[in-house]
Amino acid sequence: MTTIIIAKYKRCSTEKQELTLQDDVLEKAIDRLKEDNPNNTYNVLEFVDYAISGKNTERKDLQKMLDLVNKKKINIVMFTKLDRLARSLQDLLNMVCKFEEKGVQFIVVEQNLDTTTAQGRLLFQIIGAFSEFERVIIRERLEAGRKKAEIIGTKSGKPCHRPRVEIDEDGVKYKFLEQKKSMTQIAKDYGVSITPIRRILRSHLENDPEYIELKSKQSEINKKIKDLGE
Repeated sequence: MTTIIIAKYKRCSTEKQELTLQDDVLEKAIDRLKEDNPNNTYNVLEFVDYAISGKNTERKDLQKMLDLVNKKKINIVMFTKLDRLARSLQDLLNMVCKFEEKGVQFIVVEQNLDTTTAQGRLLFQIIGAFSEFERVIIRERLEAGRKKAEIIGTKSGKPCHRPRVEIDEDGVKYKFLEQKKSMTQIAKDYGVSITPIRRILRSHLENDPEYIELKSKQSEINKKIKDLGE
């Protein structure tokens, strides 16, 4: 019987509840792995980085995990999504190369990636490239929106009330969910009233499965719900 060491890695930027959701997904994946390989024994090591951005690779538990990878004391690294490990495509590729060099299996559960296969490695690089491209586009849209708001804005500093179609909805969602800005701050960024910002966020969040689950489990989300007028 072979003993397999699994490194279960979790990371969240702000909300602690995200760790619970990630843990549920990872535990189910580990259970399936055990069922599919009954002749193996699995030991699970848990690594958690709480309230820290994925842009920073100098995370305490991430470095602990990578140290064990270098020492060949881990067989499988498992986490939910690519951005839990790193936000930069180059950082992701560097880590994956290190995993492969040390003979470590690399599994991203929710994106169904397994880098032990050629198809998995190719899909990983494609998804990573698109993820980074999307972030670049969002930043460019935000910058364009900021410059346009400065041009259109009035000398009095009052909202310029641009037409609804000119508001970058992806940028609004990014500011609210990733940058944790309030709706008032976002409205000020775009030079509009809070009404269209609330409409965009309500439309997005009410149909977001992850938000719905957070809403049912997480007491801290009440502030956002109240802010949205629910």
